[in-house]
Amino acid sequence: MVRRKVLIAEPCGFCSGVRNALGMIEKKLETTTGNIYILKGLIHNNGIAAELRKWGCIFVDTVEEIPPGAECVFGAHGVSLKVKKLAAEKMLRVTDATCPLVEQLQSQAQSVTPEQELILFGHPGHPELEGVIGHAGTEKIFVVRTPREVEELPELEHPILLVQTTLSHTEAEQVKKALKLRFPNAETPGNICRASLLRQQAVERLAPQCDLFVVAGSSHSSNANRLREIAEGCGVRAVLLDSPSEVTSQLLQGVRTVGLSAAASTPESQIEALRKTLEETV
Repeated sequence: MVRRKVLIAEPCGFCSGVRNALGMIEKKLETTTGNIYILKGLIHNNGIAAELRKWGCIFVDTVEEIPPGAECVFGAHGVSLKVKKLAAEKMLRVTDATCPLVEQLQSQAQSVTPEQELILFGHPGHPELEGVIGHAGTEKIFVVRTPREVEELPELEHPILLVQTTLSHTEAEQVKKALKLRFPNAETPGNICRASLLRQQAVERLAPQCDLFVVAGSSHSSNANRLREIAEGCGVRAVLLDSPSEVTSQLLQGVRTVGLSAAASTPESQIEALRKTLEETV
């Protein structure tokens, strides 16, 4: 049996925010007999979502889908002030599993004054970004997805930059520089979370040693996609896999060394299963 070398990036997998969110839902499941409604998804991991559905959790996109007085969990990506108000009006029994770092970002957005312009570096439609926008103290909000889009902004007087926590630290720095170059008075307090930074740096160190780089995570996970992109940026073929069943002989043809990392929402069991399959697939 062929056993190729699999190098695991350290750190990878669960971050403290994800562990906190899962701990909250586990306690809720122990004490609740009825359905638990999870708003906007707890975390971005298909396997964990499937397990929670087995235990009676129902995933919804809006508060309107939740019956009055029901048990409700806000996911780790957070929600807007409007959503919190609607939940209170429906007398939902809320467990707030918002990541503390996302809460900090929401607080920063709330402190932006109506006279300032809020620039958000992030992905439109992402739950975290929607929640942050829903806390903003100004209606002057602009979302940029790349450093180049900074050049497309209108003339601004008091711009302040905040950054979605799961993005590339390299691109975040590039956006900051582009904004400062165009608007020297711009405030740039936004940073990605330390857990994301450490995982990205680990991929940067490991990827050049590999013939192939695999990121364990779901395709809709922002931080998983960033890890894949960072490995590709190191000149290495990189793929995002959600399950060991996606590993094929064709994928591993000619590969002697595989790098393996995982999104912050990927459990250790999924990482280990992928590691074993990558080693043993002929």
